[in-house]
Amino acid sequence: MWFITTYQPVSLLSLKVSTATSTGGKSLLLPTPFAFKMALLDVVIRDGGVDLGEALWPTICSGQVAVRGPERIVVNNTFTKILKPNRSAAYDPDTGLFPVMGRTIGFREYVQWQGELQIAFQADSEAKDWARWLTQIHYLGKRGGFIQAVAPPTQADELPDDFTLLTQDNEAGFALDGTLQVMDDCASDVRFDQVNIYTTTKLRVGSDRILRHVILPYRMERSSRGYTLYRRL
Repeated sequence: MWFITTYQPVSLLSLKVSTATSTGGKSLLLPTPFAFKMALLDVVIRDGGVDLGEALWPTICSGQVAVRGPERIVVNNTFTKILKPNRSAAYDPDTGLFPVMGRTIGFREYVQWQGELQIAFQADSEAKDWARWLTQIHYLGKRGGFIQAVAPPTQADELPDDFTLLTQDNEAGFALDGTLQVMDDCASDVRFDQVNIYTTTKLRVGSDRILRHVILPYRMERSSRGYTLYRRL
């Protein structure tokens, strides 16, 4: 059973790829399966507690995720001032302190959706609260990328044709003039303690947090020094 939820953006989003650095990171156009599953796990834990989250984690981890993006997407490019850990901090005779943070600049991209985003989630569990939890997701990616569900999820036995499945290799082909994105997902054997931020168990990129190459049905329509506009095919 697919649960299809429609979201509206509330703010600009920054969906940095998992390999991005702190000073330079291009943004993805749409949220990845990993970002969605982490947001859903967060909602389940807030609603039912850590024990419920741990019990449902295998279902969330192995769930299928598909998206149907908005009509247009604009990516804004900018530089911003940031603080970065100073690994070679020296004694400052003027203040008597060791400056542990240094001032620098970082490249950032912020994504604006024109239209609604639909996310389809397929779970093999009979938990009755999936629809309620899906409407309680309020941000994706980095904190500050707020979204809002606009209606209760609809249910469908089959995934609609205009959705792009993100959690499996696309064997049916793809749009030749689409846009390539590298999206991360959870490996099938990722344990709850690996995604629990209060443990020291590592989540390794490449084996636990796998990367998929996905062709999204978007074509670059216009660009300049400050922005890039994409239109859905």
